Amino acid sequence: MKKCIFFLFLTGSMAFGQVRFKEPIFDLEKIINEPLEEKILNVKQKDNIIIQEVEFTSEQSQGKPVRIYGIVAFPDGAKNLPAIFWSQGGMAPANIAMPELFAKRGYVCMCVTLPHSVWNPWTAFDTKNPSDANMTHFAIAQMRAITYLSRMPQVNPEKIGIGGSSYGGFFSTLIAGADPRIKCGMSFFAGGNMALGTHLPQFTKLQTPDDVEIWNRTIDPALRLKYRNVPFFWAAAANDNWFYLPSVVKTYQDSTGDKRIAIVPMWEHGFPEEIDEQLFSWFDIYLKETKKPYNRVSELAIEKKGNRLFARWNFSGENKVKKAELVVSYGKISPWRWWIYRNHLAFAAKISKNSAVAEIPVVEPDIEMLVYGNIVDENGFITSTVPIQVKAIDYGIRKANCSTKFNLFQWKSLDQETKKNFERMGLTAFVFDSDVKKDNMPSIRVEPSKAKKKTRSVLSSTMYPYIHIFSSFGSRLKRPQNSIL
Repeated sequence: MKKCIFFLFLTGSMAFGQVRFKEPIFDLEKIINEPLEEKILNVKQKDNIIIQEVEFTSEQSQGKPVRIYGIVAFPDGAKNLPAIFWSQGGMAPANIAMPELFAKRGYVCMCVTLPHSVWNPWTAFDTKNPSDANMTHFAIAQMRAITYLSRMPQVNPEKIGIGGSSYGGFFSTLIAGADPRIKCGMSFFAGGNMALGTHLPQFTKLQTPDDVEIWNRTIDPALRLKYRNVPFFWAAAANDNWFYLPSVVKTYQDSTGDKRIAIVPMWEHGFPEEIDEQLFSWFDIYLKETKKPYNRVSELAIEKKGNRLFARWNFSGENKVKKAELVVSYGKISPWRWWIYRNHLAFAAKISKNSAVAEIPVVEPDIEMLVYGNIVDENGFITSTVPIQVKAIDYGIRKANCSTKFNLFQWKSLDQETKKNFERMGLTAFVFDSDVKKDNMPSIRVEPSKAKKKTRSVLSSTMYPYIHIFSSFGSRLKRPQNSIL
């Protein structure tokens, strides 16, 4: 017996039933064929990379053309190369970072500045006129950039992919389903199904269930990938504060193309470097065809043996598996609530041929557990199973079989590796303090912001010049005695 936790919640995804999907808000003929009135503003060369600043027309607003600024980079002498449109994190202005990164990897890459001066990016999505809403226009601007890419002599128009981070992952998921020219895509952090948990104001400012219904039938990124077969890879930070894990997993479940998901425990809107590389390398599989597809995994199977509970899953693929882990997060499972605070405990799994098995420690028979399996290949690349909800009592387990005291603190040690991981998640307002310790453990000193604030904080810096966080964490979860693993 097992129960998938990622149920449909206020979604309009069944509104189209079994009929062929009809595009509700994008005029693809105009997006693909209308004149761009493109202009190259500046060209420079950096080592072997050509960098162009460009401009083109996205659409008309109040009788005037909306001009879009973009940056394109490609190797010198490029011809008929695969191309990537990069959607900027935070809807930030175009910069050279990602175009240059992908150009060095042998791609043509483009990013653009979205027209925030024409449409307010931070208001609620306009459900009364979704074709004229902010996120619709921003998606159109990016699809028009794909039109620009497809017409470049350096680009093979049959090999265009899309990727993005955070807001960019929202748009890469959306556009991969909407634009037939996209042959594969990937997303840092974001998926669709915002009704299962998100911090995006364009969604959270909606007023009624009817507004949510319209969102789900028009702009939600998950909608179109149910109907369009396009390879896509999602990497999800398990404790992400912008895109809650259920929303990303449901998007993955419902998509129809060749797909993978990597769930990284205990990361909040940041990833280890290996996962960054896994996201970038996804394009090498489908656009360059120079790398092997990532390994596949089966669903989890839950088995009872005596008073103990085990999870088993299979995997296949040509990439050597280095290790497997079972991840268990204890506590009530519900959409929206607590996802950024959940502790995800990883337990080593035993690998036998193409199968992995690990014991699920039972701390209380009736406690809900979120359970998923990860396999890690020799490159450090993760493939995750779909998380499921497990209650030991449903399998006939009547009593706990391990310590009832277990660690709910997220970091076991405050060392340089932890510091690096914090910084990659954007947590930078701290310093490691070797002088202040508790139980001979180091601490982090969190210092107040030096920025001047217009309003006075309740906890003023004069009262609390700094706060120390210690890495002491009490009793850990103990593996049951006489484990067969």
